[in-house]
Amino acid sequence: MRKLWDKIVAWFLRFPADKRLHFAAGIVIAAFFAIALGMKFCFWPVIFFAFGKELWDVLGSSHQDFDFKDFAATLIGALVPQSFALLNIWWFPN
Repeated sequence: MRKLWDKIVAWFLRFPADKRLHFAAGIVIAAFFAIALGMKFCFWPVIFFAFGKELWDVLGSSHQDFDFKDFAATLIGALVPQSFALLNIWWFPN
């Protein structure tokens, strides 16, 4: 099991630190909306925040281009809590 974990971590560390932070931000935002606010589909607010962050980069003081990879990394991170929220709906349908 330790070898599998080491392979997963090594694979994850291949990505740039910026993308890993976007991934983590997606997890945190979706988890907040799933746990604190009880949203069953916590993926939607993450789309809003990820798009807003990239829009901020385009229109803000940095004047960077819209980075689709940052946007995608944030959304992929949101899939983690969203999958747990959907499993919770499936196991406990109330």
